[in-house]
Amino acid sequence: MANLYRPSAHLYDLDPREITRDDIAFYLAKAKELGGPVLELGCGTGRVSIPLAEAGSEIWALDLSDQMLAQLRGKMEQLSAPAIQRVHIVHGNMAGFDLGRKFDLIIVPFRAFQALSERAEQETCLECVKEHLSNRGQFILHVFKPKAIFDDSWIQPESFDWEVTDPRTGKAVKRYEIRRRIDLNRQVLYVDLIYRVEGSARDIVEPLAISYFYEEQMRALLQRHGFDIIGELGYFDGRPIASGPELIFICGRAAGNTA
Repeated sequence: MANLYRPSAHLYDLDPREITRDDIAFYLAKAKELGGPVLELGCGTGRVSIPLAEAGSEIWALDLSDQMLAQLRGKMEQLSAPAIQRVHIVHGNMAGFDLGRKFDLIIVPFRAFQALSERAEQETCLECVKEHLSNRGQFILHVFKPKAIFDDSWIQPESFDWEVTDPRTGKAVKRYEIRRRIDLNRQVLYVDLIYRVEGSARDIVEPLAISYFYEEQMRALLQRHGFDIIGELGYFDGRPIASGPELIFICGRAAGNTA
């Protein structure tokens, strides 16, 4: 099954790209501004949830991958007792959830929404978000911005992504990517992430099926599901959406959807 990071969860946090760090201060500032409980969908290893808890936010961290949540639980062992108490781990599917409470901030960081490769899943996710968002709350959705209109030329053979040394083992880890297939009608990219660990004879292969959205499509989808877009950014440094490499939408509940 794609997008669960079952074989590679223990390598997920090795990703050295700046984008895996640049969003944390942004979410910390938003949580401080809004002050209430936070829900993170697609929390993974707790890359964002843990800093939020350490900064004083009470956070519900939801993910479908047992392996990613196991990494989160392991990292929580290093936290202070008060921070541990502020983290509520939820094993669940962002495409359909009911936590029985409202949140002042709901976030889907680092393109996690794109793991929902079916349109029905995307729509039920947004409906669930709307039901869980407080009247004063904000919903922040981050997806990547396509550099151009996708076509079959997107398909590529194996290419090198990055190399790091795993501080836990001292071994070199190299990541490669194969762009296997694109479904232009459903707007889904099929990618294999390949990890090669020094001294290991076997590759670790992580299959992904990632949906993609053009800017106007994402905007229309949010508005159709009852959200007012109150801010749009192209990156976490505040760049306008027109000039940044990402699509970041800050939303509230639309008028008439405040029940």
